[in-house]
Amino acid sequence: MITHLRSDHPDDLRKAENERKGKNGAKNEKNSRYDNDANSNLIMALSTSNVPFRFVKNEYFKKFCLLLNPDHIVMSPDAIRRKLAENSNKYILEISKKVGDLEKCFIACDGWDGRYENVSLYALFVYFVDKDFCKQKLVWFDKEVTWNKNRNLQFLGIQKLDGKSTAENIGNLISKLIRLYGIDFCKIMGGITDAASNLKSFLNRNDLYHIHCAAHSISLILEEASAIPKVAQVLAKVNRLAAHLSRSKTDRKKFRDRSAALKTKGRIPLPFSVTRWAGCVMLAVAYLEHYQSISALDAFQQFLLDDNEKKVLNHFIEMTTPFLEAIHNAESDATYCSEIVPQYASLYEFVSGQNQKTRLVKLLTSETLKRYSKYLTNDVALLAVYCDPRFAYLDGVLKTVDWEDIERNAVNYCESSREVRPADATGTEPPAKKSNNQNTFFSRFLESKRQSQPTESVRTEIVNYEAIIMAGRPSPSSCPLLFWKSNGARFPQLSRLARHVLCSPQSSAQVERLFSRCGELVSSSRRNRLFTKTMNDLLLNASLGALKKLSEEVRDKEESESDEDSDDDIGEDVYSMWPRNATNRRSSSAPPSL
Repeated sequence: MITHLRSDHPDDLRKAENERKGKNGAKNEKNSRYDNDANSNLIMALSTSNVPFRFVKNEYFKKFCLLLNPDHIVMSPDAIRRKLAENSNKYILEISKKVGDLEKCFIACDGWDGRYENVSLYALFVYFVDKDFCKQKLVWFDKEVTWNKNRNLQFLGIQKLDGKSTAENIGNLISKLIRLYGIDFCKIMGGITDAASNLKSFLNRNDLYHIHCAAHSISLILEEASAIPKVAQVLAKVNRLAAHLSRSKTDRKKFRDRSAALKTKGRIPLPFSVTRWAGCVMLAVAYLEHYQSISALDAFQQFLLDDNEKKVLNHFIEMTTPFLEAIHNAESDATYCSEIVPQYASLYEFVSGQNQKTRLVKLLTSETLKRYSKYLTNDVALLAVYCDPRFAYLDGVLKTVDWEDIERNAVNYCESSREVRPADATGTEPPAKKSNNQNTFFSRFLESKRQSQPTESVRTEIVNYEAIIMAGRPSPSSCPLLFWKSNGARFPQLSRLARHVLCSPQSSAQVERLFSRCGELVSSSRRNRLFTKTMNDLLLNASLGALKKLSEEVRDKEESESDEDSDDDIGEDVYSMWPRNATNRRSSSAPPSL
């Protein structure tokens, strides 16, 4: 039969063989794609849970996988470690290509210490503006890297710190991380961090600018306000209700059912994480919104407030709502550090216009003024305000600083960081022979005139910049980088300054939110014996998984947090480490958030 087909029907036989090969090839390709997807999801499941690698050797897990696909081969623990390292190396390689033209950048760094301070983890993000005036954020996928120009951060990694959390060890870790991506340390312009002394010491040692995280700075004001005795006494009742609801699943269900019957929307009063900025204010807001639902509990009298306590709590919420809005605004990664000073100017104007006879208003006014004045002495924060056309030369933004002082700082910065163009560095003519009269009065006169030309150029740009701003200021909702992108040729020196100082956001919220996951990993008795290299790869993959999750799903609103009826809704999971866009309650006297 085969001989007959080969001799009399060769074309039909060849066609049938090609079809069979095509079907087998498509089947093999489909199986290969299935295996890759399955292995990638297995890696992410192990990275975002406390399950040890040896779980893949479990007999029943293997049977479960065989029932799903008899041809699938489960990865071994060693293969999992290799895949983790492969993902990390691939990520580093892709980022290294993207940051090749990085000119200046800001870093956001923060650490997490174990309960007994035997483990310290530090994460690092890098912010920069490219030459096309786009702030970029990298979103990691298993097979590709996608760039979103509406975001502004580069996640470099998270690693275990060797030794104590000193400024020297932190500096060594940061140097090690940025070298992995081919970034020169001299390209770091500064950092945005909280008030940790070791991080501030590291920046000061290396002569780098430091911007205090705006969200953390404002949250310190609210902490001081919540410590006022009358306010603290009322907040204690609020916390008792939140603690009771977190412990009792039955009462929590009753409370939710009553709120649903009353059509009360929003998050019920459950405890926030201790690291959550302005958690006391958010809890107080939730308490008042669901006040009518308290009667659904069996023993609810202890959680109710009298008229004076209600008055105190309402006044506390009314005075702190603008501060809460400012924190939520600062937590977004689409902000600019140029918004910090105007935001504080807005808060100070609001609180100084209230009745100063109450202790709460007095404290808010003094604390706001103290931190507002501190930012007004920060050179890079002032330069950022100046380079933002929405706020430059705006009356009421700078309390004690003149715009002329910032202009002088801009001139000095442009002069000290003058860009050397390639055409100047690769001239074809040989260098001119040095004159023997280098120290004559005439040579010094010519040299001074030659050096004054760039300064006059910057001053001319400053004059023209002020004129164009005063003629027509961009809207508050516009992007300042679009202004410099369209006017870069007209203001080459100032546009370069803007690329440097506008790369940082208002806060270090992204890195702050990262450690809810990391603490679970290193505190687990089943995972705390990992080698440092494996743990670093595991943490990097877990963090990239969180980034991927956020790129695929719309972030929930703040009011929908802890909405599931389970005990797990009390804490924050791996995906709540990233800030959410929230709709906030606004008081009638609060100024609009920037």
